[in-house]
Amino acid sequence: MVRILIHEFHSFISVKIFEGGEFPRVRSTGRLDGLHKILKNEFAHFKEMGMDVSFSRQNSGKFGGIKWKDIAQLR
Repeated sequence: MVRILIHEFHSFISVKIFEGGEFPRVRSTGRLDGLHKILKNEFAHFKEMGMDVSFSRQNSGKFGGIKWKDIAQLR
Protein backbone atom coordinates (compact mmCIF):
# COMPACT_ATOMS: atom_id res chain seq x y z
CA MET A 1 0.00 0.00 0.00
CA VAL A 2 1.16 3.49 -0.84
CA ARG A 3 0.70 6.26 1.72
CA ILE A 4 0.40 9.93 0.78
CA LEU A 5 0.89 12.58 3.48
CA ILE A 6 -0.28 16.12 2.77
CA HIS A 7 1.65 18.51 5.03
CA GLU A 8 0.26 22.05 5.08
CA PHE A 9 2.41 25.08 5.82
CA HIS A 10 1.36 28.74 5.74
CA SER A 11 2.76 29.46 2.28
CA PHE A 12 3.05 26.04 0.59
CA ILE A 13 1.92 22.42 0.65
CA SER A 14 4.24 19.42 0.76
CA VAL A 15 3.05 16.05 -0.56
CA LYS A 16 5.11 13.10 0.71
CA ILE A 17 4.66 9.78 -1.10
CA PHE A 18 5.72 6.69 0.84
CA GLU A 19 6.10 3.81 -1.63
CA GLY A 20 7.98 1.42 0.63
CA GLY A 21 11.50 2.73 0.05
CA GLU A 22 13.79 4.15 2.67
CA PHE A 23 12.86 7.78 1.94
CA PRO A 24 9.60 9.27 0.61
CA ARG A 25 9.28 11.18 -2.65
CA VAL A 26 8.35 14.79 -1.93
CA ARG A 27 6.48 17.18 -4.22
CA SER A 28 5.64 20.74 -3.20
CA THR A 29 3.40 23.52 -4.44
CA GLY A 30 2.35 26.98 -3.37
CA ARG A 31 -1.04 26.88 -5.08
CA LEU A 32 -4.23 24.94 -4.50
CA ASP A 33 -4.58 23.96 -8.17
CA GLY A 34 -1.00 22.67 -8.02
CA LEU A 35 -2.03 20.33 -5.20
CA HIS A 36 -4.94 19.06 -7.29
CA LYS A 37 -2.58 18.37 -10.23
CA ILE A 38 -0.10 16.51 -8.01
CA LEU A 39 -2.78 14.35 -6.38
CA LYS A 40 -4.56 13.63 -9.66
CA ASN A 41 -1.27 12.60 -11.24
CA GLU A 42 -0.24 10.37 -8.32
CA PHE A 43 -3.67 8.72 -7.93
CA ALA A 44 -3.79 7.95 -11.67
CA HIS A 45 -0.26 6.51 -11.57
CA PHE A 46 -0.97 4.17 -8.66
CA LYS A 47 -4.39 3.19 -9.99
CA GLU A 48 -2.73 2.19 -13.28
CA MET A 49 -0.28 0.03 -11.29
CA GLY A 50 -3.14 -1.52 -9.28
CA MET A 51 -1.89 -0.26 -5.92
CA ASP A 52 -4.08 0.90 -3.03
CA VAL A 53 -3.51 4.45 -1.81
CA SER A 54 -4.20 5.88 1.62
CA PHE A 55 -3.74 9.54 2.46
CA SER A 56 -3.58 11.68 5.55
CA ARG A 57 -3.05 15.33 6.43
CA GLN A 58 -0.73 17.09 8.83
CA ASN A 59 -1.25 20.67 10.10
CA SER A 60 -4.75 20.80 8.60
CA GLY A 61 -6.05 24.28 7.95
CA LYS A 62 -2.74 26.14 7.89
CA PHE A 63 -2.70 26.67 4.10
CA GLY A 64 -6.45 27.20 3.82
CA GLY A 65 -8.86 26.09 1.13
CA ILE A 66 -8.04 22.36 1.27
CA LYS A 67 -11.08 20.23 2.04
CA TRP A 68 -11.36 16.47 2.53
CA LYS A 69 -14.25 16.26 0.05
CA ASP A 70 -12.11 17.85 -2.68
CA ILE A 71 -9.31 15.36 -2.08
CA ALA A 72 -11.70 12.41 -2.07
CA GLN A 73 -13.15 13.46 -5.46
CA LEU A 74 -9.69 13.16 -7.05
CA ARG A 75 -9.49 9.48 -6.22
